[in-house]
Amino acid sequence: MKLTAPSAASGIPQAKTLCFTGHRPEKLPQGKQLDALLATLYYHIDAAIMQGYLYFLDGMADGIDYYAAEYLLQKRQERPEICIIGVQPCINYQDFFRHRHYDMQHLAHMQENFDEIICLEGIYQKHAGYRNSFLFWNRNRFLVDHASRLIAVCSLERSGSKQTYDYAKEKKLSVCRIEANPNLFYLPKPEQWPVEKINY
Repeated sequence: MKLTAPSAASGIPQAKTLCFTGHRPEKLPQGKQLDALLATLYYHIDAAIMQGYLYFLDGMADGIDYYAAEYLLQKRQERPEICIIGVQPCINYQDFFRHRHYDMQHLAHMQENFDEIICLEGIYQKHAGYRNSFLFWNRNRFLVDHASRLIAVCSLERSGSKQTYDYAKEKKLSVCRIEANPNLFYLPKPEQWPVEKINY
């Protein structure tokens, strides 16, 4: 795994760069509802690629970030010009995964297969409260500040993803918010799933 400094982002063409935010596994629906939600995510990733987005900033969380990464790694086999860049919020990010009982193989897979990983400053400390929250907010701002489009898979309830979505709107990014309310009990086709688009 090769980590690069935040200054490496200066070489990323912002106009062709898309970033992600979305809920972690415990806030996502399950079963067929999750399958339908992910099909919708992949549908909008494909649409972005068709529109010229070839650089993808991924926050490397478990849940939506991981699902997006897995899909992009498959797409890269067909479109080798696709570049997947991880943005790691702290040096010891693996400690966060262990503490939250997320799948360590998911983290390892992203770290091993991304084209580049930008590592932000800071150390994750168990039970550090606000200091840890700042690490992730700093990561989310970095994603938005270096992209021109955001795909957000989240509800409008308070969360880090909602905060990132609000920041992207403030920064006038093109935003596609895919509704992730686990109380949706229907399985529409991807093009029919509830989606909010801003600055498209």
